[in-house]
Amino acid sequence: MSKTKGLGQRIAGKAKQAVGEIVGDQNLHEEGKEQAERGRDEQSKPSELNPLKKLNQLT
Repeated sequence: MSKTKGLGQRIAGKAKQAVGEIVGDQNLHEEGKEQAERGRDEQSKPSELNPLKKLNQLT
């Protein structure tokens, strides 16, 4: 589920970045960039359903 949530955050963040760029709103652009990065981090977290991913990250 976190991968889906992370993807949604990335898409929303990229959209905010684009709108901020188009309208010239630097704050909106930066907010979108941060949201996209949070989404990327969320997607890279290991799934609780697959404990082997956690093991791979430790090695």
